[in-house]
Amino acid sequence: MKISREIKLIADQYGIDINKVKGTGLEGKITSQDIENYTKENYLPKIKKESKIFGIRKIISERLSRSYREAVHVTLNMEVKMDRFTELQGELSKKQKKLSYTLLMLKPIARALNDFVDLNAALEENKIILYDNININLAIDSPIGLVTPVIRDVDKKSLQQLLVDYEELIEKSKSGQLKKINFIGGTFTITNLGMFGVDFFNPIINPPQIAILGVNKITEKPIVENKEIKIGQIMTLSLTFDHRAVDGALAAKFLDRLKFYLENPEAINSWS
Repeated sequence: MKISREIKLIADQYGIDINKVKGTGLEGKITSQDIENYTKENYLPKIKKESKIFGIRKIISERLSRSYREAVHVTLNMEVKMDRFTELQGELSKKQKKLSYTLLMLKPIARALNDFVDLNAALEENKIILYDNININLAIDSPIGLVTPVIRDVDKKSLQQLLVDYEELIEKSKSGQLKKINFIGGTFTITNLGMFGVDFFNPIINPPQIAILGVNKITEKPIVENKEIKIGQIMTLSLTFDHRAVDGALAAKFLDRLKFYLENPEAINSWS
């Protein structure tokens, strides 16, 4: 069987034994499509399932792609001593159901955003927009992937009100009942990977917001206090910010203020 020079070159390039390829051309002639089909069948991974990206997942995909293309991402990592905060979590959980760290951190984060309003902002059409409301998006794992519904006016709500909002968003996320209204109006985002054992990571900004906070696992580490070595509960905070809108020094000051509130939860006026 006569084989064209072009087909021989393609087969040689892929290291294919031309005698193993079944020709589908005229009189059994091997075509370039036959080479392609042979390569797919023998060298490419078999597809188990294909699914289109649509709905909320498509919106998330488009927004994250836009974020990575446009924002100048910079991530700062800072260790925080969580001993007092873990004690607070235990004390508050005794009074009602067990409270998650993500929920409890809403108050310190809102307080730090009140102190550093430049982080509670968005960048749109070359304009930096500072928000009066503190509406925090929560990154939640759901059947369709990661979603980021919002809790509004976090700084104005009691812990009990935040718990109601938090549990409602978790339930709607798990059951696929979130609507578009649940995603609009956010001013800052937090994403917690601590429950998956993550030490630190680089979160991707949720556009048009200018910052996102990554929360990591709490682990026991030796620390030095008053020239003595002790074991402390340590967590790393990972803050990604858009350097077009915020300088590194300001972002570091915000992160340090949040660290203060987490290490000194009594500085928060009310945990009721």
